[in-house]
Parts: sequence; structure tokens; C-alpha cells
Amino acid sequence: MRISHFVFWRCLGYKQELASVKTDNGTELLRLSYGETANILRINRGLKRSQERGFKLDQKTGAWGEQKSDSVAENLQTEINLMVNDTCNILVIDPVNIGTGDKEAFLATLQYALERAIQAVYKLEEDELGSERLGKGGYLLFWEAAEGGAGVLSQILEDPQAFKKIAKTALDICHFQEIKQSCTKACYECLLSYGNQFDHPFLDRYSIHSWLEQLASSTIHRHNSGGDREQQYKQLKSQTDPNSQFEREVLSEIYLRGLKLPDATQELIAEANCKPDFLYKEARLAIFCDGSVHDSPQQQQQDRIDRDNLRYNAGYGVLVFCYSQDWRSQLEMLASLI
Repeated sequence: MRISHFVFWRCLGYKQELASVKTDNGTELLRLSYGETANILRINRGLKRSQERGFKLDQKTGAWGEQKSDSVAENLQTEINLMVNDTCNILVIDPVNIGTGDKEAFLATLQYALERAIQAVYKLEEDELGSERLGKGGYLLFWEAAEGGAGVLSQILEDPQAFKKIAKTALDICHFQEIKQSCTKACYECLLSYGNQFDHPFLDRYSIHSWLEQLASSTIHRHNSGGDREQQYKQLKSQTDPNSQFEREVLSEIYLRGLKLPDATQELIAEANCKPDFLYKEARLAIFCDGSVHDSPQQQQQDRIDRDNLRYNAGYGVLVFCYSQDWRSQLEMLASLI
């Protein structure tokens, strides 16, 4: 009976960061991806139990729902999906090493346990933090729902002991610190609420007990933060084409916006016999920064050959920034691709 949601997000702002959460013995429990001022699209496709997708609207009367007896069939618009667009700070959590039990029950329970614990630790109201399961339930998305945000999600990433505190609070919320005999799998004092009633059949506090205990002795390890990112930027800048100021301008904008930096610059892709200006290897994305030299017809013809070779012979996506166009707006597309 759960409402079917599709959630798409991309980062638009000036800060993105990756981190992992590990126990004292090195066991990885969480992979984190933080995004500042991300764009979230939430699409409501109706109830999962329904054989139909979306909603119905009588275009003549403006009435939602089933067709009335005096309505004409051609006036009825079906499969309408409702969408909400928002901009906020987000934290995507990928739990790992969760065992072989009921994964859906584990992730649903963990979602609400972490949400309640974050609210408690950082003194948030219920409507200030939202959450959703993504990727067929494989990931947890948290966002600051209050207008302007409270900066809590960035605080979590900046505190190496944050998930240790959150886990201990979650254990307390789930009645593992002080036993509540009347609570079996979940109750309204721990995990149940009116807002998550469609998930009630999945919630089982015992499914996350041992995992939370591991999380209670964990530390956050940030990736490419501080000096590492600065050093990577300087190294990439030194490797750019010395004759292309535009290439360095694009790299500078990527750096200032906090986007993931390229893995390489001017690296030969043998299958395409081509050197993109920047390369994102994991995303298999090649970036070209076309300055004024690319205005000539001969160069444009060679560009088409090189970029087609990249697409069809090497399997790379291609993104082109042109100096004479509004290339900064394309950084939103870059953020979504990497």
C-alpha cells in the first residue's frame, strides 16, 4: 500500500563531498555523499498496490479521480504523475555490510531510526528533516526540509564522531538502552508514526540492533577534503594545455563550485586516438573546452570525428563547453553526470 515515489536529485551548488563511516577495526558501514543546494524532484505515481500508474483528471470539470457518469471519456486524462521540485542540502547514505536478512525491512527500519536520531541529536522538529529510500530501496536520502535549512547535514560530515552519537541515540530510541516490554518490533514511541504508516509492516527494531551497535563505535573518514582537493586542483591546472586559458577557466569554475574534480587532463584514449581536455574515468565522461580555435570549419570537422570515436569506439559520454555560449549553465548537467 505504499505510495510509489520516484526521486531524482542532482547537485547545483558549491559543495559536494564523499565520505565513509568505519568501525574501529576498519569495517565499512556507510558510504556518504553530501550535496549542498541540490535539486530534488519527487514524483508521486500513486499507490503501489494499484494496477494503474498515476492519477486521473477530468479536463472539463477539473475533478480528480474516477470518471463521473456524466463525463465524456475523451475528457479523462489518465496516468498523471504529481511532481514536487525543491532545492536543499542532502545526504545520500549507502549502508554496506548489512548481512543477508530481509534487506527491505532493514533499510526501512534504519531509515526511520536514523531520521529520529538525527532529529534528537541536533534538536530538529519533525518537519525539518525528510528522508526517502532510493534505488529500489538500496540507498537512503536525507534532506533538510525546512526553508533555508539548518546546516545539520554538513555538521554531520564535519564531525568524525557524528554517527557514533547518532547510533547511540538510535539505540536508545529503539528501547535497547531501557527495555520496553510492550514494544515488540516497533511502536509509536520509537519508530512508528502517521507519516510512515505504509512502511509499518517492514519496521523491526531488532533487524538493526547489532548493526547500530557497530555504528556506535564508528568514525567518519572524509574523501578529497581540504588539502587533498587543493593539491589535486593544482596538479590538474598544471597539466592543462598551456595555450588554453579557457580550459583553466572551466577547471576553476568546477573547483569553486565544489564539484568532483576530473581524474585526468589531456590523457590519450587509445581506442579513439583522442585527448579530451578533462576525463572522469568512473563516469566514462570526456570533457572538451572549445576556445576560439575551434571556430574554424576544419577544426570543427576534426572535433566531430574525435568525439564520435569517443562515443562509438571507446564508449565515453561527451560534454562540450564552448567559450561563446553560456557554458556555466552546463555545469548543472555535469553535476548530474558525475
